[in-house]
Amino acid sequence: MQQYRLCAVRSILIAIAVLSFPFGAEAKPYKSAEIFTKNSQLYGKYVMRIRAAKGSGVISNFFLWKEGSELSDMFWEEVDIEIFGKDNAQSWQSNIITGLGTRLTSEQVHTGGSSFGDAYHTFSIEWTPGQVRWLVDGNVIRTTTGGQANDLVNPSQMRFNFWPPNIPEWVGPWNDSILPVYMFVNWVEYYSWNGAGFDLEWRDDFNSFDTTRWGTANWTFDENRADFVPENAVARNGYLVLAMTREGQEGYTGMPPADNDSPSPSPSPSPSPTGGLTCTAGNADTWSTGFVLNNFTVTNNGSSSVSGWSVNLSFDQSVSITNAWGISISGSGLSFTGTNVGQNGNLAPGQSASFGMQGTSSSLISMPRCTVN
Repeated sequence: MQQYRLCAVRSILIAIAVLSFPFGAEAKPYKSAEIFTKNSQLYGKYVMRIRAAKGSGVISNFFLWKEGSELSDMFWEEVDIEIFGKDNAQSWQSNIITGLGTRLTSEQVHTGGSSFGDAYHTFSIEWTPGQVRWLVDGNVIRTTTGGQANDLVNPSQMRFNFWPPNIPEWVGPWNDSILPVYMFVNWVEYYSWNGAGFDLEWRDDFNSFDTTRWGTANWTFDENRADFVPENAVARNGYLVLAMTREGQEGYTGMPPADNDSPSPSPSPSPSPTGGLTCTAGNADTWSTGFVLNNFTVTNNGSSSVSGWSVNLSFDQSVSITNAWGISISGSGLSFTGTNVGQNGNLAPGQSASFGMQGTSSSLISMPRCTVN
């Protein structure tokens, strides 16, 4: 619980710094970096190749941030990927922060099988109405459906930052002998949400630093041992480098480590063959050993009629489905496939069909992700 409290304080202080320190960085002995998109987007898929920094006391971050969240009369909206440098950089933290006045955080710490500082890894956030998923190297690590995810309703910026928190209970003790140290990003992609899937909008390979897309921070805050300065955000040889240095040693003149396993640029997805079908979650009644999930809705948002549909349901833990209505379900464990029953498969443009289910579980579940096959 102490760690959770400290993480919440850390997030609040980052946000306050954005607007409450407009006159540039203080003269702190260390310098680090943050970049942010100048435009904000509502929903989408965010994919990036990151090689995190190793070292106790530092953290390599990507997060979605609604501008103005730090204001006292503004509802906070934030989603985080935070990679710890401590313990050989083998763990990272996912988080949602929302609320007005009292803010709710939902940190989870995840451990990888190897160091995130020894090679590049692909991190993703998929943000759709009422749901957030975190993925690493194509594997779903965490899904949050409903709850806080329902509160994320405003456009957000993309932000990378790299800094040394003055919170040793969270990130480990600080030892400046590790300086200079660096976070590397090979590329980042943004996909927009079209109501049924994701469409690739842009990819930045950092062959140069695009000042029309990215801004650089020049502020600090009490819990940051360093100042964010533009000189420590550098595009070099097709990589973004966020540097952490001593004062007077800003910048980067080396050669970023090569990403030999980087996937090729992703093609823009082809139009959905489902005719624009979407599936939205309904409501849940859950208890320690079971659940009733009701009012899932499949809607035809296309311009032509559909005769028959199929959806995939992905749970965050193993469940058993004992009864269903409005749908025929097959599968087991974490993943189930559902198909229409009788005439509810015939959907004219704008029409919807509803379904629900009952089942058992070993503990409280989150609402499953529902996607059209």
